[in-house]
Formats: sequence, structure tokens, C-alpha cells
Amino acid sequence: MKREPVVAGSFYPASRKALIELIESCFTSKIGPGQLPKKPDRPLERNVALIVPHAGYVYSGPVAAHAYAELARLGNPKLVVLLGPNHTGYGARIGVWAEGSWSTPLGEVQVCEEAAQKVLEECRQASADIRCHMVEHSLEVQLPFLQYVFKDFEILPITMFPLSLQVCKSLAHALDELFRSFSSTVLVVSSDFNHYEDDATTKRKDQLAIEEILRKDPEGLYRVAADERITMCGLSPVACLLYMQSFSKARLLKHATSGDTSGDRSHVVGYASFIFE
Repeated sequence: MKREPVVAGSFYPASRKALIELIESCFTSKIGPGQLPKKPDRPLERNVALIVPHAGYVYSGPVAAHAYAELARLGNPKLVVLLGPNHTGYGARIGVWAEGSWSTPLGEVQVCEEAAQKVLEECRQASADIRCHMVEHSLEVQLPFLQYVFKDFEILPITMFPLSLQVCKSLAHALDELFRSFSSTVLVVSSDFNHYEDDATTKRKDQLAIEEILRKDPEGLYRVAADERITMCGLSPVACLLYMQSFSKARLLKHATSGDTSGDRSHVVGYASFIFE
């Protein structure tokens, strides 16, 4: 099974040339890292996790670029686990794309079948399912960034519905087991932060969520999201990451809103990128 891109031409350009130009502009943007990353010539020597946004590149791309630039300094991963929210409502509660490949205008990437089977064995709530991925954008938009910076990696795409903390903990355990079995692996957790309120409100709410993430406190994150009505679409994927034992420290790389690129601060979406080591 080969998954063709579904948001090429909307979230990012459909032509290879225009896509590369836009990715490079995300890196060189004043909101981005400010320069192009040096593409790594050595393998990633330790397991790493990122939190990155998934909106259209013109809005969230510069914030995402911070995470991929930081990862580039550490080396080239062999396996990229993509974990994001299911916006569509189709398919399994935890849906694993277990075989085949995904393509973008920058080429084709193979799915690691061995890694997929490991997660399916370790997490009873996970299912091999393609329906949840067919029109979902949260993972697809990460691939061109990865393809631009890195080479010779495989992927494991997983989407999640909003789920209980108990289920998040179960998937976190499965991913910890995966990280013990697969070296040179990165987990990319895809999430935007607060949605469609004014810039000041979004920044305040995002900061509350950021503080819980930096404390690695999934219960605190769920609590503050409920109490403050923080409309963070990747809440469950992020909570899953926070439960994992593979990472001991988290660092915020960049926080911004769509107002920083569009100029419209009346109705914005918050974006943040983190690295976990």
C-alpha cells in the first residue's frame, strides 16, 4: 500500500521546486532558526523526540523548522515514529500504518514493518489501520521537512483519537519498548496549540500548557487543558510522549502564533516546537 499525498497543493506546494523553496524559507525566516540546517553526515546516536506543529507551512513552518534544525545537529535517524491526532474521525482509536510507503513531492519513504509489529504487539489498544491516515494531514506535513534534511530513514505513522490518560500510558509503554529495540530513532509528535482566539489569550493559554510539558506532567497537561479550555489538538499524543521513560529532559525551542506570520492577531492558532532527550 502506497499513500499518496493529500494536502500537497494546500498545506504545502505540490511541485518539488516550490516545496523546497518554501521549506528553505521556513528555516531562514526571522521566526525560524534564521539559517539553513547543515544536513547530517553521521547517524543519530541517541533516541530523541520532538513536538512540532502541523498547520500550513506559511503559518507554522518556521516554528517546525526549529525542531528539525535541532535534530539535524544530532545526526540522521534510521527510524522516525510519527505520532499525531486524528482530526477526521475515521478508523481506529490508535491507528498504525503497518506496511508499504508514503510519498510526497520529494519522494517516497518506506514504512518499517518490524517497528509496526512491535507497537501492535505491545499495545492492545492499537490496530493496523489505513482509514485513519488516508485524509489526515497531521503526519503528512512532517514528511517533506524530514526528507529535506535527512536521508535513508523509515517511518512508522500512528494517529490517535482523544483518549484517556490510561490509554496514553499504554501506548507510551509500547513506544518505550520500541525505543529499547530500535536504535537511532526519533519520535515526532504532531500538535498545534490553542485555536481561534485572540493572540494574547492564545499566548497565555499556550504558556500554561508549555509549563506542564516542560515538567513532563501528562496529568497536569490534561487538567490545565480542561480547566482553561485550551484547544490543543494533539493533547493525547503529547500526553503519550510525557509518559515515556525514554526521555528525561524537555526543552522549548520556539513558541509563536499564526498572527506572527499573517499579521491578523484577532483569531490565531498557537504553535510550539520542543526537543526531548
